[in-house]
Amino acid sequence: MTAAHVRYLHIQIFFTTALAPQHLLLRPALAMPASNFLYACVAHGTTVVADYAPLRSNANAVASLILPKIPAEEDQKLTYIHNNWLVHYITTAANGIVPGGVTFLAITLSTVPRRVPFAYLLDVQRKFNETFTPEQIGECEEPYALASFSHTIGQLMAKADSPDADRANVVRQEINQVKDIMSQNIERVIERGERIDVLVDKTDHMNQTAFAFRKRSTALRREMWWKNKRLVVLLVIAVIFLIYVLVGFGCGLPSWQKCTRGTDQNQQNNNNNADGNANAAGGDMDMNTSMHMGSMMHN
Repeated sequence: MTAAHVRYLHIQIFFTTALAPQHLLLRPALAMPASNFLYACVAHGTTVVADYAPLRSNANAVASLILPKIPAEEDQKLTYIHNNWLVHYITTAANGIVPGGVTFLAITLSTVPRRVPFAYLLDVQRKFNETFTPEQIGECEEPYALASFSHTIGQLMAKADSPDADRANVVRQEINQVKDIMSQNIERVIERGERIDVLVDKTDHMNQTAFAFRKRSTALRREMWWKNKRLVVLLVIAVIFLIYVLVGFGCGLPSWQKCTRGTDQNQQNNNNNADGNANAAGGDMDMNTSMHMGSMMHN
């Protein structure tokens, strides 16, 4: 509700025996009421057709004096201030069917946010229009003609007076809860970020360690490969040397006499055979020459 919709009127109401009966005199409350709502009513014009009061007080007298001051020619939503009370009302303008208009009024303590009673009055207005037709309302001339609606006014008042009825307050509480949850989440994210930093450092350290291990393993693999190659070469040399020793023992190391003697004898035999063959060839040639010369001489 904006400032254009709310008007604060400070009124001083003086009762005299000439203006009002003795039972309407305002009396100070003996104790602070437990309910935030003191009184609520529905009026056709200035006639109260239904009302409800959770506690005994003179709030209905204040309402009876406020109702004549409310114009019925236009829709209104206003608040009057009386001491530590607030008088809130919503009016429906008069028309041909409801000549006096309809006023929905509630009196609360001054500590109650204005959105609460106006939300309550809108609920009462909606429920009242659903329950009664304009013709029924327009025919109401006697006070409390629709007293059956008083119970509904009380039920809606109890609902509006509960802590959960203030939707803005509920929304505010939910927002505060969301803020708390978000704060906790932010703290967790920050803590998680610190943990992530630690994990990143550990990961970097592990990467460096893995790189160093890979480098050392590569060098070790190369070293082992060369060791294996040297071992193979040594084994080959050892085998050759072993064969040499074995053959040498068979041929008579260190002079190799057994093997070289057989070789010289074979060479000599070969030479002798070659000389014999040469001599035989020379004899044959001489014989052939002699025969040839004999033949020539005979001729």
